[in-house]
Amino acid sequence: MRTGAAVAAAVLALSGCVAAVVGTGGGIQAGQEPRTAAAKQADAALSAQVQARLAADRSLSAGAISVSATDGVVTLRGRVASSAQRTAAERDARATPGVKVVISDLEVR
Repeated sequence: MRTGAAVAAAVLALSGCVAAVVGTGGGIQAGQEPRTAAAKQADAALSAQVQARLAADRSLSAGAISVSATDGVVTLRGRVASSAQRTAAERDARATPGVKVVISDLEVR
């Protein structure tokens, strides 16, 4: 009986750990450090710089492209009118100082 009680106590004690390991959408997963405020600010600044570069490119409709950045990895999402516009957006993002990698989830409509 004691073994069963011990197992039940261990299960109850560890049940909160599942959310930390599996993830609850809070952004921290096993093996990751919490993002600092400075890192989040740097990501936001980089996203804004890429967005500004896209907006300055007259060949693009930059309003249809969303930009997110994490540690120099920039993700482009949205729709563009042609493969030439997709290529231009990717090129503009790569040309932005601080961008290490561009992930393009742009869809040609």
